[in-house]
Amino acid sequence: MKRKTTLLLIAVSSSMILGLWLGAWYIGIQPNALKDITNQPVADLFSSVNALFAGFAFCGVILTVYLQIQELQDTRVVLDETAKANKMSADYAKENAIVELFKTYCSEYFQEVKNSSMNVLIPAVASKEYFDFIVSRFFVAEQQELSISSWERIKTVSHYKNYDEFKICEQHDRYKLDELINFFTILAYQKDAIEVIGRCDFSYSWWRPMFWMLAIAQDSRYKNNDLIVKYGTKPYFKEVVQRLDLAYCLKPIENIQELVSLIKDHPKLKVQYNLDPNHVELSNW
Repeated sequence: MKRKTTLLLIAVSSSMILGLWLGAWYIGIQPNALKDITNQPVADLFSSVNALFAGFAFCGVILTVYLQIQELQDTRVVLDETAKANKMSADYAKENAIVELFKTYCSEYFQEVKNSSMNVLIPAVASKEYFDFIVSRFFVAEQQELSISSWERIKTVSHYKNYDEFKICEQHDRYKLDELINFFTILAYQKDAIEVIGRCDFSYSWWRPMFWMLAIAQDSRYKNNDLIVKYGTKPYFKEVVQRLDLAYCLKPIENIQELVSLIKDHPKLKVQYNLDPNHVELSNW
């Protein structure tokens, strides 16, 4: 009910009650005004007016309850609109966060991060020995040393001219791989943003097989080495890749057999990256 209508109703009701009361009072003070109508005392007349007031008071209670119900309904509508506005703001903030990450992914600096990461990941695909070295370097204990014997397979896919040049640049590239992994970790843990991530092209289909190789190797190395468990922290990358798979409507890898099935005939890994046959031997995992 509008405010003007409510005020008008109250004013009219009050005027009617006041008018009736004044009229009854005026008639009551006239000595012979009621002689032809009633023999009852004037007090009875005022009692009837009291009954009238009580009736109006009851009507006022009903009106008050009605107005309270209307107010509650209006409040509910306002709360619903506020909730919708808050949800829209949250959705906008969520989408904006993903857009900002996508801008970072497409930036000139991050292009260097991706290129350097590929300088590590592609040789790791080509050489199982180098791959094991990479995985060992994710932990503070039981780290392996880079072996020159891995160069025989690495040189088939690396743009570095010789082993010495590769060795000098390898650590820098490996640090950039850490940045790439941290980026996708931040991306995967964006709260309630799975649908938004799935609509953005982060070239995940390119990274996916190599990410799964690292994730499963990390997890296996951690579980099978007590010294790493003692001095290291539990790897989280497997959960990251699982979340990314779900975001892109892919079935997460459940075990080593499924991983081998994914990589053994993968067109990029097998042909262009010269996949090391040792990667597809289950006993090597």
